[in-house]
Amino acid sequence: MSSVLLGSLKQAVRSTTLILLPLAFISLVAWATAGSSTGNTADPLRAAIWFYLIAHHIPLELSISNNSISGALTFFPIGALLIPFLAIKSAYARLTEERDVKTLREKRAVVFSLALTYSFCGTVLSLFATGTTVKSPFYIVFPILFLVASVSGFLASNLLPSHAIQLPWQRALRIAWIATIFLIGFGGLIFTLSLAWHFSTVVQLTRVIEPGVFGGLAFLAVQILYLPNFAVAALSYLAGSGVVIGSGSWLNPFVHRIDEIPAVPLLGALPVRPHPYLALLVVFVIALGALIAKYAQQTYSDPTEAKRFLASTIGFIAFFMLMSARASSGELLSSNLASVGPQWWLLPILLSAEITLGALLYIGIPLIAKKIQDSRSADAKNL
Repeated sequence: MSSVLLGSLKQAVRSTTLILLPLAFISLVAWATAGSSTGNTADPLRAAIWFYLIAHHIPLELSISNNSISGALTFFPIGALLIPFLAIKSAYARLTEERDVKTLREKRAVVFSLALTYSFCGTVLSLFATGTTVKSPFYIVFPILFLVASVSGFLASNLLPSHAIQLPWQRALRIAWIATIFLIGFGGLIFTLSLAWHFSTVVQLTRVIEPGVFGGLAFLAVQILYLPNFAVAALSYLAGSGVVIGSGSWLNPFVHRIDEIPAVPLLGALPVRPHPYLALLVVFVIALGALIAKYAQQTYSDPTEAKRFLASTIGFIAFFMLMSARASSGELLSSNLASVGPQWWLLPILLSAEITLGALLYIGIPLIAKKIQDSRSADAKNL
């Protein structure tokens, strides 16, 4: 076990370095072009570590520029999780090649040791970058790093069960995962169309920032990493749970309550007034529920098994959407923007209700039609 930990530590240091080097380079270039008279060469290095923590969705408490900016940063780009995933995947591939890992038990040991050492390295690294202006307690850093590294290692190692799907909940888990991807993709499609429709507003917001050449490239990368967040927000808008951009705001097809928006180009895709007709797009979510019910009837001849499958599928979808919505929302630097993103608690409730409605309509309409037909047949015989 000690040899596994030693090899994992070596790969954890390598993975951490692979993430930090490009971040440090970008921070150094941005610092050099900014022309600050009060900064020092340690600033870009600390900024690189802050970006490292942000990529792992570790919350930061901020108090910058004599408290002119104070609050928390918990509104993180979901796309940034791809960075630690690729790093962990590379480290896992090297470890398994060096140790000739084959069995599932050996794979699990490698994933656990790699997650443990990677979290340790990241936690130690965070101690050098946090202080009075940026805070992130180590007891928060370590468990989040361990969770991200463990999930990344699990996905990279292909530790999913290899046996055939038999139980209803197992098939429900697979269908729920596919349905969640479809729903977020649908939200992403609608957001893309809105972004193209309001492209002039996006350009105006970009000009307000004036990030320069290198800052513009970095800012573009950040915007791309935030695209999954806005896809979930668009889905929340269409589902009726809506989107919030700061306290007191709420946007959905029937309500448009917002005073101003931050200078973030992607927010230019926000609607400028209510659009009640967009609520009709919820029919796609209801149709998804009908498709799931149809699949249940075709797969299970036993009504009890079909009901278990349906209940499990809707429950898993609600869980996945809860996690996605929570990861897509948070506080953005200021207490005025304490809540940015989808209504994370309301989105899974409404989506589950709409999918359930679709399933009930698919199952109930034929039963009602059959009862009406039988009633008419009975009346005809009596006559």
